Amino acid sequence: MAASFLLRALLLLPALVSAITYPPVGKCTGNCSGGVHDPNVVRRDDGTYFRFTTNGRVNIATAPSISGPWTYRGAAIPEGSIIDLPGRDDIWAPDVIKSNGVYYMTYAVSAIGSLNSDIGVATSKTMEPGSWTDHGSIGVPSGSFNRIDPNLMQLSPTSTPYLTWGSFWTDIWQIEMANTPLKVLSGQKPLHLEQNTTVRPQGRPTGPIEGSYQFRWTVGGKTYYYLFFSSGGCCNVPPNLAPPGEEYKIMVCRSESPTGPFVGKLGHSCLTENGGTIVLQSHNDLLAAGGQGVMYDPGVGSVVVYYHYIKPSVGYAYKDFHFGWNKLDFSSGWPVVVA
Repeated sequence: MAASFLLRALLLLPALVSAITYPPVGKCTGNCSGGVHDPNVVRRDDGTYFRFTTNGRVNIATAPSISGPWTYRGAAIPEGSIIDLPGRDDIWAPDVIKSNGVYYMTYAVSAIGSLNSDIGVATSKTMEPGSWTDHGSIGVPSGSFNRIDPNLMQLSPTSTPYLTWGSFWTDIWQIEMANTPLKVLSGQKPLHLEQNTTVRPQGRPTGPIEGSYQFRWTVGGKTYYYLFFSSGGCCNVPPNLAPPGEEYKIMVCRSESPTGPFVGKLGHSCLTENGGTIVLQSHNDLLAAGGQGVMYDPGVGSVVVYYHYIKPSVGYAYKDFHFGWNKLDFSSGWPVVVA
């Protein structure tokens, strides 16, 4: 009887998941579509919002608020990366932090389906186009992972910088950086943070998970490190769309330490027990949300998650991806998308 009940519950799960309701995507004006991929948003001290995205040798757009109006400004690395690999002119997944008065932008050089990838870094004091100096590879050692989708977290100029990345293959990894985060700290070995080995339908690969983003937040006097990531199939077009529920989606795990262990809301290990909790998935006219970042936005007075997504009513093509954002509520200890 218990097995029969479990089977019925599993059969009902897709219907229950599809019944989850989400608030509308946050307002966006200006340059909000036209191939916005893997956005990273940083608010400069003067209140200007900078948005960095994949392609165009890192596209830069600016706005007076996260809702826009966004204006395209140019390329961050107009000459292409000095990393001599295929993809050096089509830089992926930029991620920017500020440390001791300097902005550090990590990025990936790769090509679709390739494991021959690397992570680089560039610096600027203003984030403006034309102000970036490319320093090339940060020295992440090779391994069973793919060196893509970097995210750098340094909470103060004197704290330890941690780089997470990955990876599609074997999912999310992390390594400690030197205090001035231009290179991996000498002697450090990659730490495996998350992997999902669930068998997928239609012979799809296990996982796949990429685009990690770490965010620290205090809830009820307790500080947690949240590991956000993108899970599922991104960037497919009809008739080759991922099966329902297998599209790109935003998920999260949590730990009391930046190095883990990370667990999902039900307490399952995100490394060994396929843990993880859905934050945002496909619904209505939003498909395949991912490539996300998280920040506290004083402009809206809330933590926000921002991401790229497909609007099926507009089209599925790579050039049609949109920029989206929503508020997050952490009052339960877990991030929930709210109006």
